[in-house]
Amino acid sequence: MVNRKKATLLPLILIIGLFAFAGASNSAQAAPAVKQPAKAAATKAAKKPVTKPKPAVASIKEDKINLVYGDIVMANTREGMEEGEVEAVLFPHWFHRVRFRCKVCHEDTFKTEKGSNDVNMDHISAGEQCGMCHDGAVAWDPLECELCHMYPMEQLDADAAPPPEEKNPANLLFASRSGKMAGKGDRRKPSGNAFKWGGGWQPRAFSMAGLPKDKYGLVDWIKITKNGMLLPKGSIDPENPLYESPVHYTFDEDGEEDIEDIVIKVKSKTIAEVLFPHTLHAWWLNCKSCHPHRFVRTAGDTVMTMREMAKGKYCGECHGKVAFPLEDCGKCHNREKVAECKESENCTFD
Repeated sequence: MVNRKKATLLPLILIIGLFAFAGASNSAQAAPAVKQPAKAAATKAAKKPVTKPKPAVASIKEDKINLVYGDIVMANTREGMEEGEVEAVLFPHWFHRVRFRCKVCHEDTFKTEKGSNDVNMDHISAGEQCGMCHDGAVAWDPLECELCHMYPMEQLDADAAPPPEEKNPANLLFASRSGKMAGKGDRRKPSGNAFKWGGGWQPRAFSMAGLPKDKYGLVDWIKITKNGMLLPKGSIDPENPLYESPVHYTFDEDGEEDIEDIVIKVKSKTIAEVLFPHTLHAWWLNCKSCHPHRFVRTAGDTVMTMREMAKGKYCGECHGKVAFPLEDCGKCHNREKVAECKESENCTFD
């Protein structure tokens, strides 16, 4: 298969090389001559090796695409992509999230579980899957191949390669529980992928638009939703009531909590409880995105652990991938612990 990016760059490289060589020649002719003794000049010319001008070469790093938080690379049908001489698909999840809520695509059109969707051009061309919007009217039609197939296959192979072994233990950063290497760097500085994601171009572009950021530099979607800064569509049908529907909170008498919020108790005596904003999640998601296959509706029947979440289960199905990362503990563990009262005691809490 011919790499079309390299083939496209080749004429440009030759032109740049010719201009560079011509510019160097003109500069040499225009430079004033420096008088030197004839013998010294001859000796210097004899010692100096003759070098040929190097043509301009495009660096492979210039073609590398840096993924940002929420980006998804799809190449399940790689053989067909290579036969069609196209690259892997890069899906910018957050770019779509600005415009549509999660429920527009999940779970009816796309299941959130990785690898469970048979995405192919036959479905898309028939107006299904991505073709529901990419029809030439709402968004560009499927004939604009390079707008989606933009992730180089060579880079996909490089991503799958194991990282080189680090021999100096002082440079290793370990995950606290798993024991696996989390990366390299200075242990005195904050670590974790969340800080890298926050440095991506897409979160920076959103922040330049006046959108609030969290401590990692990622877009703070909670503030955006509560403040009404953005109103992603709840449907692609303008006649649907969900098309433009803001979040409706039903607060208690004190106006502090939504009555649909759920307090999840934590076994640890030092870690704060979790106040789960159910209303906010129901606004973004369909109920069947979570119930009953991820969370049983009966209180207390779903036993969750951070270890399992880090593996992509429970809340980790979204958080750590497309929603704010699990490293941001305080966003979930935000409810002060209240001492439990035994039946034999007469307790009163202020």
